[in-house]
Amino acid sequence: MLRIDIISAVPELLTSSFGIGKHKQIDDYQYGGGAGMVMMCEPLDNCISSLKSERDYEAVIYMTPDGLTFNQKLANRFSLLQNIMIICGHYKGIDQRIRDMHVTHEISIGDYVLSGGELAAAVVVDAVGRLIPGVLNDETSALTDSFQDNLLAPPVYTRPAVYKGMEVPQVLLSGNEAKIDEWRYQQSLDRTKSLRPDLLEE
Repeated sequence: MLRIDIISAVPELLTSSFGIGKHKQIDDYQYGGGAGMVMMCEPLDNCISSLKSERDYEAVIYMTPDGLTFNQKLANRFSLLQNIMIICGHYKGIDQRIRDMHVTHEISIGDYVLSGGELAAAVVVDAVGRLIPGVLNDETSALTDSFQDNLLAPPVYTRPAVYKGMEVPQVLLSGNEAKIDEWRYQQSLDRTKSLRPDLLEE
């Protein structure tokens, strides 16, 4: 079973257990001047090293706007691992030496900046977690989601078959699985060509 450990400045664990000095400091001004505080080397290194002493991590992820954009392929890959650590930046980020020493993957969830990496980490945890067998009631559901085959998901319908004059496509009511699969694939292809043609270029 996959285990994900998150290191963040928001919970008190990092501050209370690994903060420096009487005031349990975990951030400081950056060398060279400039606005914003930086998460310090020593508290982060001690926290990461403590966790690493308990288990081996196949991935140590740092959530950062300048990282590789997170996508379904990465979620699939991470879901196959046993132990993942996610480091959430805060303030102006973390000391570069922590990135050099410990981080194996630098991940972004988009071209914008958040106050901290916690929300971004939650996105990764949710996207990866739902791929773990047993998390979803129907394990095949995740395999037909958007982006699994570089295609957007087809439209879906439920009861009633007619609502305010709008009918469910007849093929979905036919019971013919082969034709339904063909229809869904064509719908996915058409939607992707229209809305996200870039996915077809990958």
